[in-house]
Amino acid sequence: MNISNNYSVATLSVQLIHVALCIVWNLVGVYQLSQGIQSIGPTASLIGVVILFVFGSALFLAASKNWRWLYLSVSLLLVWGAVSAIYGGFTKDVALWPTPFWRYAGILVNAVGVVGFCMVIASLRRLTAAVTVKEA
Repeated sequence: MNISNNYSVATLSVQLIHVALCIVWNLVGVYQLSQGIQSIGPTASLIGVVILFVFGSALFLAASKNWRWLYLSVSLLLVWGAVSAIYGGFTKDVALWPTPFWRYAGILVNAVGVVGFCMVIASLRRLTAAVTVKEA
């Protein structure tokens, strides 16, 4: 995941957009809860914001240092959370969202994370193929 590689920059960008959207989602939810109104979704926490910030920072560091193991590990954690949130968006009680719009907005935000992970897999496959060609 060399950050100078254009495809890797696109991959990292999509993943960081997902992280940023999740951070904003949580901050809006925490603000709404502090005002005594229902959050835009079933989850809202400052701890989540800190964890997401650490994950985003770890992705950037791993990409810049070419630490594939860390990049893949953090990517796996992010996609696990995204898939879990998407599943919850379709299976949890609809009353957990103030309107259907916010329910589907949450699903869409997390779909960005799934797309980012698919890009990670494609990038890793491409890098593995390039190494195989060099060895041959």
